[in-house]
Parts: sequence; structure tokens; C-alpha cells
Amino acid sequence: MRIRWIKEIEVDGLGEAIKKARMNSGKTVDQICEEVGVSRTYWYDIEKETLKGTLSRENLENIEQVLKINLGVNFDD
Repeated sequence: MRIRWIKEIEVDGLGEAIKKARMNSGKTVDQICEEVGVSRTYWYDIEKETLKGTLSRENLENIEQVLKINLGVNFDD
């Protein structure tokens, strides 16, 4: 049996927080994109919060790992 659980949450200012973390990381956008596994275009859509759709939890966790930060996003009720 398969069960699917989807939850979307709104996190104000997340794109700006990610941008600031990138700028403080000492890494280039290309390095970060390669490590996270996303394209430059996708990365800038994240920072500008102009994604068509949502940022996956997996990509968020990869971003936190690569930038060595905790963005404080809580998926618990």
C-alpha cells in the first residue's frame, strides 16, 4: 500500500535568506548549484522567490547542507 503525504508551507523571506547565506559562503553560484544539483536559472528563481511551483524539501535540505546553515523551516504542525 502506498500513502502520499504532501504539505506546502509559506516561508516569508526564504529566498533572501538563501541569497545572504550564498553571499557569505565564499562559494560561487556555479559551485553551489553543482553541489545542490540545480541549474543557475533555478537557483536564481529560488533567491528571487519566482519559482513556478514549490521548492522541494529535498532541495531545501541540500541547500542547507551545502551552505552549512539552518534556515529554520519547520514542517511540523
